[in-house]
Formats: sequence, C-alpha cells, structure tokens
Amino acid sequence: MPLAALVGQIGPAIMPKAVIENFRILVIGLVILALDQITKWLIIHKIPGPTFDESIVVVEGFFKLVHYGNTGAAWSMFSGNNFWLAIFSVVALVFLWVCRRHFGVEDRLGQVALGLILGGVAGNLIDRVVHHHVVDFLQFYIPFAFPAFNVADSGICVGVGFMFLLSFKKPKPGQTWSKKGKIPSESKEEIPSEEKNKA
Repeated sequence: MPLAALVGQIGPAIMPKAVIENFRILVIGLVILALDQITKWLIIHKIPGPTFDESIVVVEGFFKLVHYGNTGAAWSMFSGNNFWLAIFSVVALVFLWVCRRHFGVEDRLGQVALGLILGGVAGNLIDRVVHHHVVDFLQFYIPFAFPAFNVADSGICVGVGFMFLLSFKKPKPGQTWSKKGKIPSESKEEIPSEEKNKA
C-alpha cells in the first residue's frame, strides 16, 4: 500500500478531527503571511518609498507596482490611526481564533476562508508594528486608479467572500455552526402530537 494512502487512513484515527482542521487553517494562514511579507520585502527594496512617486509599470494603463504607506484601513480610511488599528488587528486575531467554531471551520471552505483572513490580518499587523504603516503595492486601473492593496488585503477579501458563500451552505447535523438554526429540516426530530397538545 502506498505510504500516502496509509497515512490518509491512519491520520484521522490518530489525530482528532479538530486538530486536523486547526492545522489546515494555520498552514493556509502561514502561506498567506509568508507570501505577503516576501512580496512586501521585494517592493521595499526595489521601489523607493513610501513617500516617492516611483513605480514599475507591468501592463501599461492597467497594472503597475507602487510603494505606498497606508496608516489607515482599507481605502486609507481612518488614516493616521496606525496604533489603534494595530490594537484592533490583535483583538480581531484573538477573536477569530477563539471563536473559530462559529465560522464553519468544520467545512473545508470554512477552513480556507479563516486561514486566508488570519494570514491577511497578521500580515498587515506586522507592517503596522515594523514599518508603522501598511505597505501597499498592487495598483490597478479599472478604468480609474483603484486604491493600492497587497497580498494580505487580497487574502482578507477572498476569505470574507468564501465566508459569504459558506453562509448559503446547509451544515450537516452535529456541526458546531449548525446550532445557529441552519440544520436541514429533514434532520430535525418531529415533536410528538401529545407534547404539542401539552404545550
């Protein structure tokens, strides 16, 4: 029997399901964090900034690489509040991890979504602590100049999008997030008529 198949059979029996789910979330989060920090490091060393208006044109009139420093949130909202946004990021990370069972992490899509969000939030948090601003470098024109963003921002947006899609999916009976009243109707037990009359 191939080793991969053997591990696939033994793994679930040895490791609790929750451990496997948490492992997947953390791996996805670390991959996004690594991609985010590596790309930002390259931009910082290739394009002067964040005060200089230099850029690398990738597709003329559509996409270029820039080096901007954002002390605010998305689209530069709340600019100048880097410290408080860093505090908010820490609180968000703790909240998302502690309450992860309420975000559909028993589903593969939920694991991917939460991993993307956690990695993205962590990536921008590191920027706020190290550089005192978030490094944005992806600039698109569609047709106007769309606000510059980064890999971390992309992870957060895609993760939130996956969460939105997951909200339309019916959880299986017994899953933690099914306690929100989303249990499929066929799985609900019928209340005996005698109990209905007593009520």
